[in-house]
Amino acid sequence: MVSSTADALTAISRGFNNMKLQTSAFEDSSPRRRISALSSRFAPPDRTCSDRILQRDQHLFVAGDVVNVAYLVVAGVLKSYVLHENGDEQVLEFHLPGDVIGLDALVEATSNSSVMALDTSNVRALSIHHTRQRPNQPGQDGFADAEVIITGMYREILRLTRRLHMASNSTNARLASFLLDYSHAQACRGCDPDVLLLPMKRRDLARYLGLATETLSRSFSRLRDKGLLSVDNNDIAILDRAGLREAAGLPPEENPASRARS
Repeated sequence: MVSSTADALTAISRGFNNMKLQTSAFEDSSPRRRISALSSRFAPPDRTCSDRILQRDQHLFVAGDVVNVAYLVVAGVLKSYVLHENGDEQVLEFHLPGDVIGLDALVEATSNSSVMALDTSNVRALSIHHTRQRPNQPGQDGFADAEVIITGMYREILRLTRRLHMASNSTNARLASFLLDYSHAQACRGCDPDVLLLPMKRRDLARYLGLATETLSRSFSRLRDKGLLSVDNNDIAILDRAGLREAAGLPPEENPASRARS
């Protein structure tokens, strides 16, 4: 099973490379430029993008809804989750600015998960149906929209592989990895990568990491006691990035100065 999954992921990755999607352009560009590129590719010139403001704890959609559009996260943080038959909630992902939500719209399927805002958020509706029917524009190859959609799918595959790897890590390593990923995303938005204000509740973060809430609290305490973090409820400061990378099981940064300039 593991071999088959690895072979499938390799084949998908090879296919993306052959299609020259250049996904690194989205990862390395500034958030504003990436958001602008994504929204302009999805939205045809004769249609005004529909922005929607969500307040904290407000749903974008719930499981069972028919999702007719994809959404680009412009600001804020949202979570996607599923409720199991026994009432347990499983947090699937935290969606940050630049992420695309609602890929169910590709197959006009009902959503299998619910998406809720964790703080005041802004999402932009991107019409899948309209882009399917849009004729080629001058200077475009006709596949720009498909490239963006597949890029979003590719990023989801990468997230899934990280989650699968994370499941085999220690509790401290899971938390350290999450904080480093969140720090990187915050740096890409032009914010201080060492000062984190986590919008999610501890319970949600614990569910995302596959931990009990009490176990997560102990992991925060252990990383704090080692001098890696300062913790004040959801206000987290990274004090020792190299030590946090070691706790996550990651190699040292080759050039920390390049991170500061990015």
